[in-house]
Amino acid sequence: MLNIVKVDVDGGAMAVEVTRPETGTPLPGIVLCHHREGVDEFTRDAADRLADAGYVVAVPNMYHRRPSGETWEVSRKTMQDVEVVADIKATAEFLKRQPFVRADSIAIVGHCMGGRSAFIGVAATPLFKAAVVLYGGHIFKTEGQGMPAPIALVGNIKAEMLNLYGTEDHIIPLDEVRKLEQVLKDNHVKSEFHIYEKAGHAFQDFSRPDHYRKAASDDAWTRMVTFLRKVLRPGAPS
Repeated sequence: MLNIVKVDVDGGAMAVEVTRPETGTPLPGIVLCHHREGVDEFTRDAADRLADAGYVVAVPNMYHRRPSGETWEVSRKTMQDVEVVADIKATAEFLKRQPFVRADSIAIVGHCMGGRSAFIGVAATPLFKAAVVLYGGHIFKTEGQGMPAPIALVGNIKAEMLNLYGTEDHIIPLDEVRKLEQVLKDNHVKSEFHIYEKAGHAFQDFSRPDHYRKAASDDAWTRMVTFLRKVLRPGAPS
C-alpha cells in the first residue's frame, strides 16, 4: 500500500512516500533516506522490500525545497545538514503519530547520500532505535552552515547501528571506514560493520550495472533485515 502525504517542514510542504503492508497490527517504522539521485526506482524498490519485511516505510523527498524539474546533480549541491535534520525529524515524528506504527520502534536507513543522512539523523535526534548506513560518506565533513560535521555528534548516538561498505569504494576510502569504526567504538556506540571485498560504491544499486554487485547486495539485504528484526521486532519469526 503506497500513499503520498505532505509533511510540514519549516513552513513548507515536503512530499513523503509511505509504503506499508496491509495489516491492522501496528508495525515498526523506517525513515528511508534517498540517495543522491532522489526518490527514484531504486529507492522505491528498497521501500517495497522493507515493507514486505514487515515495516511501515516513509521516504521523504529531501529535494523538496528545490524547483520542480531541477536535475539531481544541481539539487545535490544545495544540501544543508540543518535542513536534512529538519526533514528527518519531521518524517520520524509523522511516523510516530500514525496509529499503524509502533512509535517506540523507529529506524533510519539510507544509501549513499542517504547513508550520510541516516548517520546525521541518528546522531542529531533521539528518535531512532536503529540505524543502517549503506556506504554513507563524508561523515567527517560538514555540509552548509549551522552544524558541525556529523562525526562530531557521535556522542549523542543511543541507537544500534549497522554499517555496510565496500573495499573498492572510489568515494569512501577504506581507511575512512576503519576510522569511523574506531570512533564509534571509542564512543561506546553499539555498532556492527561489514565490508565487502571487490565491491565499491552503490553496490546495491541495480540501476547502475557498473556498480551493482549482486552477491554483496543480496548479503547486505539479508544482514539488514536480520538486524532490523533483532532490534525492532525481537521475538518475531524469521
